[in-house]
Parts: sequence; structure tokens; C-alpha cells
Amino acid sequence: MTIAHRKRGTLGNQGIALIGVLVLSALLMSLALTLALIVRSDTMLRGAFGSSVTGFYAAESGLNAGMGEYRNIFLDYNVPNGDDFDPRTLTLGTREVTYKMTERAGNPQSIVIPSGAVFAGLNAIQYRYIVNSNAENIHGDTEAGVGAEFLVGYIPLFQFVAFYKDDLEILPGPNMVLNGRVHTNGSLYLNSENTLNIADNPAQQVFNVQVSAGHDIYRGRKNADACNGTVIVDMLQDVVSPFGNLDPRTLPCSGGSTRNVPQAELANWRGTMIRDLGNIAIPEPDIVKPPVSVSSGGSGEPGVYWNKADLRVVLHVRNGQLPGGPVLPYDIEVVQASGSTDVARTTALRAFMMAADWNNGAIAGQGPSTYPGTMPIFVTDVPFAAGSGCAHGVACATADDILSYAPRLGADLPGAVPLPNMRTFQPSAARGAYTEFMGQGFGVFGTAAAFDLDYRRGGFYNQREDKWMLLLNINVTDLIRWNAENGEPFFATTDDSEGGIVIFATIAGPDSNSSANNYGVRVFGSANIPLPGGIGVSADPTGVTIATDQAIYVLGDFNQGTVNGGTPRQPASLIGDSVNVLSQRYWRPATACNDEFCRDGQSVQGLNNASRSAQSTWINAAFLGGVDETTPGDYNGGLENYPRFHEGWGGTNLNYQGSFVSLGTNEHVDGAWCGVGPGCNIYNPPGRLWNFDPGFNNAANLPPLTPRFVYVQQVLFTEDFK
Repeated sequence: MTIAHRKRGTLGNQGIALIGVLVLSALLMSLALTLALIVRSDTMLRGAFGSSVTGFYAAESGLNAGMGEYRNIFLDYNVPNGDDFDPRTLTLGTREVTYKMTERAGNPQSIVIPSGAVFAGLNAIQYRYIVNSNAENIHGDTEAGVGAEFLVGYIPLFQFVAFYKDDLEILPGPNMVLNGRVHTNGSLYLNSENTLNIADNPAQQVFNVQVSAGHDIYRGRKNADACNGTVIVDMLQDVVSPFGNLDPRTLPCSGGSTRNVPQAELANWRGTMIRDLGNIAIPEPDIVKPPVSVSSGGSGEPGVYWNKADLRVVLHVRNGQLPGGPVLPYDIEVVQASGSTDVARTTALRAFMMAADWNNGAIAGQGPSTYPGTMPIFVTDVPFAAGSGCAHGVACATADDILSYAPRLGADLPGAVPLPNMRTFQPSAARGAYTEFMGQGFGVFGTAAAFDLDYRRGGFYNQREDKWMLLLNINVTDLIRWNAENGEPFFATTDDSEGGIVIFATIAGPDSNSSANNYGVRVFGSANIPLPGGIGVSADPTGVTIATDQAIYVLGDFNQGTVNGGTPRQPASLIGDSVNVLSQRYWRPATACNDEFCRDGQSVQGLNNASRSAQSTWINAAFLGGVDETTPGDYNGGLENYPRFHEGWGGTNLNYQGSFVSLGTNEHVDGAWCGVGPGCNIYNPPGRLWNFDPGFNNAANLPPLTPRFVYVQQVLFTEDFK
């Protein structure tokens, strides 16, 4: 019994233990299953959350893409319309994103950037839009949606006295005062041999000063480790106490070496001097390009100045002929935006070029030309005829020889006999010298004969490029006046579709796309622009812009305004690959020059020759052109040499009012800035009486198609996770 009892007892305990183990195992299995379910559920939740987050980022990418597209539309001088508001899609991995823009009522708005903001006081045109963007996964389920309300605005660049895409160096020799705002997307270098003062000018209505850089601000030179002179920068005028002293502050050197000015020091200017802004979205130089169908220097997508021009004048390097004139190696025509010949306007242009009676004031109530007796559109030829001794890099003295040109100058008239005053052969000269008294009118030689229909003139030598230049010359004032007095065949004088009249001129030849060619467009005879009203006279003056993808030259006073008895200045700009200035004295009257120095013959002379002495000149126009890049041992000349000079100014004043804008380096010139004086034989500097044009503070007074930078500002953001 006892044994039996013990066995039962032992078996009972083991059974109980076994049951306990089974129960525990069941509990553990249940717990494991529960944990597995929890882990699986958590994994699924985390996966869904991850997908949702990824979908959110995808949707946000659509939002950013939409805002970027709108910014680019504005950079191309357009405003969203039509199918710009249709839904768009993009694929990101396995997700498809759909985004759509909606315009808010009230567009556009003209605003002034408020005080305290970067670029405070500038005019801006601002638009408001809404964008919604949704991301779908591969199953077609919407994972996330985002929305934003944002502002797109543009700020015209001609509101700066200087605006550069790349590094900007301001290193004048004589004292220099710059009034207004200065900005570069690169780094800024400030130095002076004497005193540089960046200041306001309340007497000229310039109240705001700001000096800003996308990267660093340096005190000293870029091309050398040197710091000289005195640099003074004004404080903001709208800053009030408790900030204290608002007087101009000096940016000092430190030990004579170039130094990177720290932010802590710039903070002393209370917002007047700003560094590290980052790059501002600005147009590319391609905005000044014709189509490839017109010129090898063109673009598959021509720029805005070509597309929106009111008149496109092209000098072709090919055989051409004016009615009644000789066959010449050049042809001038007007073309349409597509590049095809505009027959009606070409006919009108040639009638304008040959309008001798209009030019000389023989038609009652019309004309006369600002340069009577000088064809208002002509070609400056290059003296490369066989046996002339002239070539690129050779400033030959025989450039005034009629036989230095092929065909010879005056080819349409037989024999060495006196011609009208536009061109004569000196009977006493064995070689038959080409002479021309620019702007002297008919009758200088006792004759009132018609124009010489050989529309070439001879020989301008660019000492900096060491080249004879092929120039298309346009008397802009005569063009506008003749157009108004002859039924407006070119454009409506009151046209303001792009803010005024836009004239695009270019040369289409074998070197159009060359990195160093000898092509250029020269504006002359345009001391006053004959358009209604003007800055300070009318609320929204018409204005004119002359643009080319080649070098641009301006000869003599341009848009001088009421100075010297002129008419009110117009909003105006001159745009080219490089900007060149020739003084009011460059084409001198017959009483002040001998035969070869009455037009471009003086260009071959030494800088110390009196024939290359400049005269005080007035220019009221914004400039947009390329500038050289300073590299080790090669200085670009600084802002003070943005305009390229070709005379001995000897301190004679260039009175300039406008804005200097550079969107990059030159494409078609490579002559280095080598300094001044006879050693270089390029120029001696003028007295630089340069100011920002305060009229540009009013957006209505800006030149047609003023370049702009575009900003995008998000003001509201919403998100929706599905």
C-alpha cells in the first residue's frame, strides 16, 4: 500500500508538473503570437507611415517643381496664362505626382520692398498663386497632398547703379562717387588709389544705398594682395535711433593686404552692407541672342530681346545691293522673328537710307537729319583689299585710300572726280584719298547731288582688340523721326507693349559665333530721342532699347536730356556683348580736322595725337554688357572701366547717368585691359561723373525690357496625409 501510494503520489506530481509546463508553454506561445501580431502590426504601421512620408516628400517635389516653373516663366519675360494652369505630372520612383496652379485675384501688384527687408525701397511687380500637389502610389492610392500659396515677383536690375553676375571689382584711380545700390552674385572687392565713396544723393533723388554680395566682401584687390586708399559707404537713411550714428562709415584696410571683411564688422552698417546672400536667379546672357537661322552666333531658342523686338535689322556678310547702287559684299535687311525677310519693312528701311532730301531738310516739315549728308544706316568696312597693306593687327596708314577696299569706295561713281560731301577723291592725291565730313550736309563742294549709294564707309581700328571693325551704324534719332514722319512703317511711335520701342541689330557672317570677332553695332547722332513726353514729363514715357548680341558702340551724346538745350531724356538702354564709348568729338566738323580725321581715320593714330582727343560727352542710358574676368596677373579694369574707351580723354568728363549691369563675361572680344597711356595706345581715362538715374526708381521710367531677377516667396503651406 505504501509503495503503491508513493507511486501514485510521484506520478501525480509529475503530471501536475507536466500540466504546468504545458500551460506555461501555451502562455508563452500565446505571448509569442501576440508579440508577433504586435510586431507585424507595428511593421505594417511603420511601413504605411514610411510610405505616407515618402508620398509627402514626392508631393512636395511637385509643389517645388511648379513654383520653379513659374519662376522660369517670369525670367523669360512672360506671365503664366492659358495651359500654364493645366494639371502637370511627374514620376518619382514608383509614385506619380500631379500638381496644378491657380491664380489668385488681384494680379499683378506694384509694390515697394518694405523697410528692413533685403533690397528695401526697390520697386517690384508681384503675383500671387496657389499650387496643390498630390502623390499616388502604384496602386493608384493618394498617399499625401500638399498645398501652398506663394508670391512670384520680379525686381528690375536697372534699379542698381551696378549689378554683376560674377565678381565685381571697384578700384578707381581718381576719386569716385557712386550713388545708389551695388550688388554682385559673386564676391565684391572694394579698393581705391584715392577715395571711393558709395553714397546716397538726396539732391538727385537717390535716397537708398545698399552694398550686397552673394559671397564675400573684400577690402582690397582681387588680382593682388594689396589694400589702398579710402573706401566709404553710407548708412541706410531709413534707419533711425536707437541704432545711433547714421553717418557714412569707412571700411578700413588692415596692414595693406586684401582682407575678407567678416560679418561682425559689416553689421556696423545696420543692413547697408550684406554678404553671403547666395545667388539670385537672374537671366542668362542668352536673352540677347538671335535665332540660329539668322546667325551662327544665335540660339535654338532665341532670346527675349529678339523675340519681342519691334524692329530687327541684320547686316549680312554676303553680296547685296541698294536700288541703283553697286553690288557690295554686305547686305542690310529687316527680318521677322522667325528669321525670314520682312519684305515691306526692308523696302522701307532702304527708302530711309536713301532719303537724301529728307536727310538734308529739303522736304518741308520733315527731317533734317542730326548728321545731314551722312547716310543714317551704313557699314564701316574693313580695309583688306589686295595690296593695301592692311590686315588684322595692322593699323595701316593707307586705310583712307579708296583702293584699300574691295570693291573700292565710291565704286558706283566712275573716275576720280569730286563727289558730294559724303565722299570725295582729293584730285591732288595720287592714291585717291577717301575723305568724309560727317554731318556737314550737302553743298560743301558746291553740289547738292543725291546720296552716294555705296553705303560703306572706311576703317575703324580698335586698338584694344588689334582689329579693324566691321560695324553696322544706326542713327537711332533719325530712324525714329523718319518712321514717325513717313507713316510709321517700322513701329508705332507710341508702342509700349514691352515698355517702349525695342530695336535689335546684329551682324550675320562667318565670325558671328567666334569667341573673338570684329563685329559691332554703333549708335550715333542720337543726342536726343524724339519720342513724346519723357522722364519727369509724362507718367509712363515710351523709351527705347537698342540691343545686339555683338559689341555695341555709342558715339557722341546719347539721350542727353535737357542738358545743353536738349529735350527731356527718355527711358533708354544700350545692350551688347561689350559696351564701347566714343566721345562727342570723335566725328569732327570739317573746320577742325583734315581729310582723314573727319570720321574713323584717327583710329590708327597714336594716343598722343590730337585727332584722338575726346570732348565732354553726356549719356543717359542703362548699360547691359559683358565684362572680362580678372585672373591671376590679368586685371579686368574694374567697374570704372566697364565702358571701353578709345580716345585720350585726359580727364575730360564723361557725364553718365544710368545703371551698369553685367550678366557674365564677353563672348566675342578678348582684348585685355592693359592700362592707360601711350604704352597701351588704347585710351586715357575720362573724369567719371557717373550717377544712378533716379528716374529708374519709378518702374514706369525703366527702359523697355529691363532685365530682372525673380523671387519666389511661400506665404502659406498645408499638408494632408492619407
